[in-house]
Amino acid sequence: MNIVPIDNAAPAPGSMLEHALRYAAIGWHVFPVWGGADEKCKCRRMCKSPGKHPVEHIVPRGQDDATTDPAKIRRWWAQMPDAGIGCVMRPSGLVAIDIDPRNGGFESIDEIEVRHGPLASDVMQFTQAGGEHRLFKLAADLNISLPGKLGKGIDVKRNGYIVLAPTKGVAGTYDWEGSSDPTDGNIPSPLPDWLRGLSQNHQDQAVETTVASRHVTEAQVGELRDALAVLSSDDRDRWVSFGMALRPLGQVGFDLWAEWSKRSEKFDPVDQIRVWRSFRPGRVNYESIFFAAQEAGWINPLSAGAPPPAVPFESVILPLQPTITTAPAHLLNPPGMLGQIVQWIEATSRKPQPQFSVQAAIAFCATVMGRRYCTSQRNWPSLYLLNIGKSASGKEHGKWAVEKLLDACGLGHLIGPSSYTSNSGVLSALMTKPSHLTVIDEFGKVLEAASIKNSARANSALTALMEVWARCDGTMRPQGYSTFGMSSQDAAKMEKRQVINPALTLLGMTTPETFFDTIGSAAARDGFLNRIIIVESDIGRQAGQAARTSPIPDTVIEWAKTTHRHDGLADPDINATLAAVPRMVGIRDDAQAAFDAFERECLALMDAHDEHGMAEMFGRCNETAMKLSLIVAVACNWQAITAEHATWSIDYVRHYSLRTVERLKTSVADSEFEAVKKQVLALIRNAGPSGMTERELNKSSRKLSCLDQRGQMNVLNSLAFIGDISRINMSGPSGRGKPRTAWIAINGDKSPTDVSPIITPCLRAFQH
Repeated sequence: MNIVPIDNAAPAPGSMLEHALRYAAIGWHVFPVWGGADEKCKCRRMCKSPGKHPVEHIVPRGQDDATTDPAKIRRWWAQMPDAGIGCVMRPSGLVAIDIDPRNGGFESIDEIEVRHGPLASDVMQFTQAGGEHRLFKLAADLNISLPGKLGKGIDVKRNGYIVLAPTKGVAGTYDWEGSSDPTDGNIPSPLPDWLRGLSQNHQDQAVETTVASRHVTEAQVGELRDALAVLSSDDRDRWVSFGMALRPLGQVGFDLWAEWSKRSEKFDPVDQIRVWRSFRPGRVNYESIFFAAQEAGWINPLSAGAPPPAVPFESVILPLQPTITTAPAHLLNPPGMLGQIVQWIEATSRKPQPQFSVQAAIAFCATVMGRRYCTSQRNWPSLYLLNIGKSASGKEHGKWAVEKLLDACGLGHLIGPSSYTSNSGVLSALMTKPSHLTVIDEFGKVLEAASIKNSARANSALTALMEVWARCDGTMRPQGYSTFGMSSQDAAKMEKRQVINPALTLLGMTTPETFFDTIGSAAARDGFLNRIIIVESDIGRQAGQAARTSPIPDTVIEWAKTTHRHDGLADPDINATLAAVPRMVGIRDDAQAAFDAFERECLALMDAHDEHGMAEMFGRCNETAMKLSLIVAVACNWQAITAEHATWSIDYVRHYSLRTVERLKTSVADSEFEAVKKQVLALIRNAGPSGMTERELNKSSRKLSCLDQRGQMNVLNSLAFIGDISRINMSGPSGRGKPRTAWIAINGDKSPTDVSPIITPCLRAFQH
């Protein structure tokens, strides 16, 4: 047997060897496959898997020879430099969802995602035939049952292998989607829980279930068919637009689109399938078809044309108006040292924002306490806080105040970076400063980078921040750092990178437009927003007062220095690899009873908000309240958390959680059309019995005013069609003067701002 000598020189940039070594460096087990040339397998034989089967004379055991050993990999590709790259799933800790469009894979995946939620990963590869490999993490030694198929055209690969980019197959080249190349630091997402242990029969049944019933009734399908009948399918722009509108309806939508498309002489069934597969559900609303048909003379029996006729005011049923508005007075006057700090912040502000001042005071106290305190139940003081206010409203003063306070107390070294660009950035900052405060001026931009721009690095930073929040009582470790090419000494140092009891307090600021226009409905479910106390100011833009100066009270400085002292030999702010030795703060029985009651209330709130997709927003409220109560107790110089500390903290978290959820329900949308609808509906509802004319809506809604007249009528007609608003004749707000025609909210039982089922306990608590 001829032994090929190992060449340890750096591989040629872009070579298959370089790619194979990079995959091996992140723990993926690879082996050579034939690949394709001239639309044929390079093996030049009649083979069952052209271009994808192992190179037998190099790896006689096929995928069983796969390895991460650089020496073996160099020897293999020295024999066949242009060989493709195969990767075995299980030993690599991976599961691949293989979507084959030739067998209906895209249609099946859409139906699966409607039923179970998104099946997306941060690492996805386009296959040679136009399909997808979505890769998920799953420990190699984890013994669970997975189905071999999820439906037509969708295979689940755990025990087999896939071909990796940039292998050239017989039908095309494998390529990573966008910025999802795993060798650039992108990590496959965890395998969704619903997929673990799913039986074959169960899933087959799920896939075969039609999704149309989730969106439209049979009557609406008939109305859509009637509406399409009056419209021409010759115009390609309209044809594509209507296809996108029907895409969320799955097979029912495709059938309607195809039936309508066949009326055109330009109909091409191959092109239609190709274009249909390029659509993604949820971006365009099918109601746009009704509006176009109405303009062509079609009369919808439910909406009765555009605009609907005005009805008398007496005939409408007004919705219940939300009652949670401004913050109760006691939440703006926190007890103990927190209250003194709030007073100083307000005294030095040109544009006072009491709500933001409370948030800044909490951030300061949390930073001072850092790794030095925890409750008897291991709750630590680190909190994430976000202030949302309009530009020129005074939201920036909180940042100045916190940094000024820390500097005056000799604790300026606790101020950390102004943002994080990646998960490694978060870890590096904590390695240097295991206890610190980060103030992010435009937090909305951070969310935008992670969600809209789909930046893997920005997404990894948010993922790391989520982990830090939960690791206060544990250890933060790096994620998948590669030691390839490092010396053994440097590699050993990398292995020791960890932070025990990380104490990161975050204070963010942003505007309502940036924040609510950026996040989508998934943001309420992904586990990050529910870690943040979000406060949207009740005060808008303000004219600045004369600059004021006020010395920091000596009592504040003394409290900070006393609270921050450490009795041990090692400063807990310096050494991240040493466990903190905190001072324990007990929880009195009456305080614990309050937390137990609040936890039950949060569970009820989660049940009440399941249908809105907002349940997870209440999932960490009780834990957050316990963290906050620790800060309140220490700020009051108590050795234990009392019922008073617990009640104030619960009231604070409850109030802002409810406000945030109601705001999300009325503001967050997954398409621009839905965003305009929600903004307009909120304005009309807030107007109450007076309603709003179209002129008033244009003055109040920036989103609506940016649309042409046709677009504006589409928005209003859509809301009228689903029964949220009605066009009515009524007198002016004073009851005198010329009658006006306005839009008014109706059907109060459907109102997303109807919070009566959930605010009752909140209001009871405020009355004590």
